[in-house]
Amino acid sequence: MTEAEARTAVRAVNPGDLPGVRAQLRGVAADLAAGLNCLWLVTDAMVESGLADELYRGALFGSPVRVDVPAPASARAREAEPGPEPGWGPAPVAEETAAEGEWWADPDELPYLDLPDDGFDLDLGWSLEARPPRVPAPRNEQAGPRHDPHGLLARLGKELSVGADEAVAALVAPGRDRRPVVGIRAWAENDGGTGAGTGAGTSTGAGTSTRTGAGTGVRAGDGPDSGPPGGTPGGPRGAGVERLFRLLAAAVRAAGLPPGERPRLLVVARLRDLPDSLPDELRKGVGDTAVHWWWGALGRLDTATAIAPILDHGPDTSGRDRDPLRERIHRALRTEAVVEICGPDLELARSLALEWDGSQHTLGAALGRCLARTPVPAPADCPPLRRLGALLRPGAELRQAWAAGAVVSWEGRLRAHVAVWHPAAPTAGPGDADARARLTALVSQAQQRVLAPWIEEARQRLAARALGHLNRPVAALVADHADRPPAHLGAAPERAFLELQVGELLRAHVSGALALPPDDARLLRLLVTARNVLAHRSVLYDRTLDELCAELSRADLRAP
Repeated sequence: MTEAEARTAVRAVNPGDLPGVRAQLRGVAADLAAGLNCLWLVTDAMVESGLADELYRGALFGSPVRVDVPAPASARAREAEPGPEPGWGPAPVAEETAAEGEWWADPDELPYLDLPDDGFDLDLGWSLEARPPRVPAPRNEQAGPRHDPHGLLARLGKELSVGADEAVAALVAPGRDRRPVVGIRAWAENDGGTGAGTGAGTSTGAGTSTRTGAGTGVRAGDGPDSGPPGGTPGGPRGAGVERLFRLLAAAVRAAGLPPGERPRLLVVARLRDLPDSLPDELRKGVGDTAVHWWWGALGRLDTATAIAPILDHGPDTSGRDRDPLRERIHRALRTEAVVEICGPDLELARSLALEWDGSQHTLGAALGRCLARTPVPAPADCPPLRRLGALLRPGAELRQAWAAGAVVSWEGRLRAHVAVWHPAAPTAGPGDADARARLTALVSQAQQRVLAPWIEEARQRLAARALGHLNRPVAALVADHADRPPAHLGAAPERAFLELQVGELLRAHVSGALALPPDDARLLRLLVTARNVLAHRSVLYDRTLDELCAELSRADLRAP
């Protein structure tokens, strides 16, 4: 349950109902239907919040024939598993004894020998009265798909009712009417281990995989799919997933399957779940794979949709005198400000929509409190952004910052997360001039998006009413007060007058060429103030906003 759900009892919008999420799901479904494997890369926070798992289920369960490969058993679950039956495996080893290199023998586990009772005593070395003899440790065979019951291929084979070595062959075997989509949560493959391999590679940090390959002669993906989940002893993180991609690609080519009859992989992963080079290799043609990034997936409409239930859950005003237009403008301003500040961070947007009352003087403190209690990236996670435009996928220099959530693609542009530059303080607002300037610019953009259409509509109506209050000929008024008289309207002075901007209309009124009624003159002055403030990327204060909304509402009630 999210914070907003707990505090308002309002259920959060299902991610699958958001337009951007639906678009990504449609893209993945289209590629799978075309016979392509799909690698879907998501951020670390999406896995931690559970959103990645919801996307995985939405993409996989849209396929009529599918195989959901279960996650590997955890180390604790393996310890709880029953041991081998007597006669089919080595006797259990006590943890303390095993540490000393000795075996512990249970008399109940010893095999029964049916020997003739001929009076001779046989010393088989099984006496429990003396110290048990040292037994050499069993031979350590190289683990692989054949030996590791918890490896990726072994679990896939179990779902297909075959052994690990036959799993890929079963997917491309002739006689299958419909080929499945095989779904893999790559983060589950890597949870619980360090991923540090001996000579084959190590995993360092969020998504940074370093492969050394010192003296092994084994490429990532060519080694065995073995070891505990998370750390693949003898191989880097994600070696099992990479191996499956390569094995399936080779099997499909060998079988000559056309695109419509191929088994496909759907892998949802973080960057740190895979070898560094794998996403680019797959994108360039290895295994006929489409690589989807959670990059630019969400837009303004998605964030506004996510916070709409919270803003709807306001105080009950049914018994009061209400101004619907004024409430609508204030609601739109609050929504757009939250969307502009939070961008695609839906959890932060829900938290700010719940915390902030819509007043400009409380915004900084409310944002700081939300950042303090919401998982957000650290300022050090974001490198300097040297350009504004966002490409189709994050570049190599931005991928770690993207994985940490510090850099996003927002409405076609690169953007640093608000936590990178705004302090996460429970009570304080922006702590320096740069943070204040950034927050002011975002709020100003939000106000422009909301108020610009209202200002223009009010200007048009004022100009139309002003034609009945002229003290001079309309042609002379246009010639004296229009900064740039439209040349194509020289023969139509009334139409040219209707194109005058609010500043030009105010100058005509002040000079006496135009005598507006007091209500219209007051509205005109507010329109000029609002347009000038927003044109310089400044913010309209609460009092000015209240006056403007009230005048716009009253103007709607006046006769045209």
